[in-house]
Amino acid sequence: MPLIDKLLFSDSVPTVMRKSLDMMSTRQSLISSNISNVDTPGFKASDIDFQAQLREALGSKGSLNLRATNAKHFGPSTSDIGDLTPDPFEEDAAAKSNGNNVDIDNEMAKMAENQIMYNATVQLMMKRGGTIRATVTELPQQ
Repeated sequence: MPLIDKLLFSDSVPTVMRKSLDMMSTRQSLISSNISNVDTPGFKASDIDFQAQLREALGSKGSLNLRATNAKHFGPSTSDIGDLTPDPFEEDAAAKSNGNNVDIDNEMAKMAENQIMYNATVQLMMKRGGTIRATVTELPQQ
């Protein structure tokens, strides 16, 4: 691994952010599929709950499970985070007469929320990269 990768991706934060982007991208595809099938008889809307999966990987109830990486150093384990995969579930919304349970207003709200979260995560990643770049070059942040 090149030195810059070690500097940028040596702790759990970048792993969480990258996995978050992957999951949000998958969620966007699921929501898009739900919207495109709004009139398909018998179609059941699906979604993923990445936040619950992330909480479980980091440790229950918001606490972090720590592991020793060195006799003198401690840090959170990122192996569980890297292994997260989307776990879609069928939404339990009431079905219409044709068996379809897609609520277009709900799906559009979820899509907007997901897009905002995605953009915020990208901005955080860029800010983190700018901070590290400023540290390495000893120049002020842009």
